[in-house]
Amino acid sequence: MTHALRAALAAAGLLLSTAAAQAAEPRTLTYRILMGDDPVGSETVRLEPQGEVTKVAVTASTRVKVLFINFRYDHKREEVWKGGTLDSMSAQTDDDGTPHAIRMMRTGGGYSVTVDGKAGQAGADTLPLTLWTPEVLKRPTLLSVIDGKPYRVRSDLVSTETLTVGGRAVPAQHHRISGDVERDLWFDAQGTLLKTRFKRSGYDVTYILD
Repeated sequence: MTHALRAALAAAGLLLSTAAAQAAEPRTLTYRILMGDDPVGSETVRLEPQGEVTKVAVTASTRVKVLFINFRYDHKREEVWKGGTLDSMSAQTDDDGTPHAIRMMRTGGGYSVTVDGKAGQAGADTLPLTLWTPEVLKRPTLLSVIDGKPYRVRSDLVSTETLTVGGRAVPAQHHRISGDVERDLWFDAQGTLLKTRFKRSGYDVTYILD
C-alpha cells in the first residue's frame, strides 16, 4: 500500500468519523410554513440521539387568515426510535378547536394505537405520517399524526434537484407520496428533510428548512 493511498484512506476514515460524530449530536430543524406565498407558522423537529435510541420532539403551530379561510393548528409530538425502528409515538393536537390525542406503541406483532381513548392495532409495516424521516417513503400504510386515520400509499422518486437552503445550493432527491394522502418531499444526501409541499383548501402549503 502506497503512502498516498494510506493518506487517502486515513482522510476518508477521519471524514466518516467526523460525520458519525456530527450525526450523533442533538439537532434542531426549524421549518417555515407557507400557504401560497404567505408565512402562516413554523415547525421545529428536535433530534436527540442517545446510543441506539433517538428521541424526537416535534412542535408545529399555524395561524391561517387567507380570504375566507381562518384556521389554527397546534401540534406536539414525541417519538422514540430504537435501532432505526419506531418504538413509540404520542401526539396532542388542537385542530382548529378540535382536540385529538394519539398514542402508538410497538408490540410483538405490530403496534397498539390509541386515538382519543379508542384502542386499536396497526401492522408492523405501518408508520405515522412523520415526514422528517425518509422511513415514510418505505411504508405502504401511514397513519395521520392527528387522528390516526390510515392512509394506503406508494412512494416514487420524481427527480434529483437543487434547492436553496440557508442561502446555499443543496442537492436533493424529490420524492412523492401518493394514494390516500399526497405529499412531495425533498431530502438531502444525509436524509434531512429540506422541504415538504401539499395542498390544503386549494392552496399550496410548503414547509421549508431555515
